[in-house]
Amino acid sequence: MREKPPIMGIGVTKFISKSAVRDKISTKYPNPGSDVDAELQVEHVSYEHSLVGQAFDYLIRFWLESQHDEVHDPHTDRLDRDWTHALGYTRSRFTPDWEQPSESASEEQETRNAALERAEKKREQFRKTGMNANDAIDAALVYSGLDLNVGFEDGTITANSFEDDVVTELQELFHLFREQDALLGDSVILSPDFGERSFILEGHGDFIVDQTLVDVKATEDPSFKLGYWRQLLAYYILNDIHRELVVEEVDNSGADTPYPDITTVGVYFARFGELQTIDIDDYLQPWEEYERFRAWFVDRAIEENHDARRNYDPFREVLTEPYDFKDQTTFFDF
Repeated sequence: MREKPPIMGIGVTKFISKSAVRDKISTKYPNPGSDVDAELQVEHVSYEHSLVGQAFDYLIRFWLESQHDEVHDPHTDRLDRDWTHALGYTRSRFTPDWEQPSESASEEQETRNAALERAEKKREQFRKTGMNANDAIDAALVYSGLDLNVGFEDGTITANSFEDDVVTELQELFHLFREQDALLGDSVILSPDFGERSFILEGHGDFIVDQTLVDVKATEDPSFKLGYWRQLLAYYILNDIHRELVVEEVDNSGADTPYPDITTVGVYFARFGELQTIDIDDYLQPWEEYERFRAWFVDRAIEENHDARRNYDPFREVLTEPYDFKDQTTFFDF
């Protein structure tokens, strides 16, 4: 969903790819995910992989915004800004303050600004009504095209700047997504960042609906891969430790976003139109064993992302005690 800020240190993706982390998860919590049963419904036919993926991320956001009365975006919640401010930020990315644009560059910038304003109106209209999906697709393509600097001809930025196969593929993916009632609820968190604590471990999920964390995959492979499960488990742990740190008043970063007690995690296979979920609350029982594993996970993450300027004692007191940090043996075993 939308452009994500750079991660300092290593984030979830690199962390869970380390052999020690992979092996620990595979031994303690083997992949419980199920492969897709449905037939492939949307083939990838365009060459613009990045454009399709980013535009689809925008479309998911637009649809979830339109269907939920309670919508949270950790980034805007934390900075207390709305899409209008975000639009201004997007504009500023293309004209640095220190750069004096030429006349032709200024004209191109004005064209881009006008395209952004049109796109924002279409997005806002779709958010209010949930109608006219083609306008939403137009807006998503403009945003993504500007992000990636693709799809523009002669300084004109419209959906017509993009190849027909890109538009058709997005239409099909979006149609499938809007048929998924299981992806709707009472509230939604867009691009959850779980407090964005890079000094422990940082990651950004796709969205949380009520108590279900969902990651979206646009692959044509129907397999629920081990990497998908490790990613979901890592996000679950980040959500879990965020809630504890806020409750214990150790770190209120991201406290404005009401992160839920997640009970279910899942992968939405966008090209199959199928959501595969795991009852993670049940799978991680007994809880004492999960807490021991979580202590190991947090300690290993701190080891990877240790910031010498940070006092980790309050975090360890909440997240890794009463376990010995090296071998994760509870003190009460002695």
